[in-house]
Amino acid sequence: MTRQRVIISIYDDETNPYYAGGGPAVVRRIATALAGEYDVTVITAGKRFARKEIGSISYVYLPVLIAGGRGSQVLWGMTLPFVALFASYALWLESFNPPFSSNFVPWVTRRPVIGLAQSLSARVMATRYRISFPLWLEARLLRRYRDIIVLNDHDAEVVRRTSPQTQVHVITNWVEMPKISITDAKDGRYAVFLGRIDVGMKGLDLLMDAYTQHPEGLLPLVIAGRGPKPQEQYLARLIEGSDAPVRWVGKVNEEGRSGLLDQAALVVVPSREESFSLAALEALSYGRPVVHFDLPQLAWIPPGCHTSVPRFDVTALAGAIARYSRDPVRRSEEGHRAYDFAQRFNQISRSRYLELVNSRIYQPG
Repeated sequence: MTRQRVIISIYDDETNPYYAGGGPAVVRRIATALAGEYDVTVITAGKRFARKEIGSISYVYLPVLIAGGRGSQVLWGMTLPFVALFASYALWLESFNPPFSSNFVPWVTRRPVIGLAQSLSARVMATRYRISFPLWLEARLLRRYRDIIVLNDHDAEVVRRTSPQTQVHVITNWVEMPKISITDAKDGRYAVFLGRIDVGMKGLDLLMDAYTQHPEGLLPLVIAGRGPKPQEQYLARLIEGSDAPVRWVGKVNEEGRSGLLDQAALVVVPSREESFSLAALEALSYGRPVVHFDLPQLAWIPPGCHTSVPRFDVTALAGAIARYSRDPVRRSEEGHRAYDFAQRFNQISRSRYLELVNSRIYQPG
């Protein structure tokens, strides 16, 4: 019997030099979960047209990266509707991306399309450029979706206000639990930032200020990740201009990521803007407490395994890191609670994706 086809589209990919976010890992996990029942194809951005098989999942690369960083995002949004118009599928899962979140897929098909709001891009664009047009356009695009998945209750309310007829599903990301026997957070040797190098959005300038202005009692900091070249150069200048114990190790592979977290005492998420924070969930999965600003999108982290400080307060951020640095017993207690929570959390999120897709899949005839 021929299995029905599910397409997942996402601009970002592990090899994309212009984005380098956590989305590709999320999509890979979703695709793997669905591949047990469906024929899954992931459509993503590439430098040339290509197709490859990764396990039972097909990856198709559209040659949009030739247009550069911002141009490729625009070209991606123009190309995807044409693919959706002519492709054969029973359901399309569309991962949103800048500048307006939607890529117009529901405008060209009557087959079910589920929007996946890893982030709602318009609010960032509107703040950055001080114009309201991105919010206006995003609102109108979102109204074309019957179903949208969001990662937190804050974004759920935004979508419901914008598009009351859309069914909004809060289904968080999930990560695989460590395959190694993890160490105790009390034995950790450093604090870690893990994620895309976007100094402003990810708050790396605030984190560097914390280490530069209030270095007393802080464990050394390891920064891991990559991003667009200008952002990497900006980060390098911040580190070079500081005497703080900060080391940037660049991009780490899966094994390196695992080793880094396993030797960490805590993980810092100093972002100015987040939709969920996969890095925070990874930290909890490795039994590491998290320090972050009090963004509403991070309210899913339960009490007793993290510290939330007032938004963008560098002194408070440094103080929270210092308290964990000098208290291994607290790190150990909160780390064990974090690990137990992450185990339950990951299982629930995976099953909810399967339930939603099964309920929306197009049945011919």
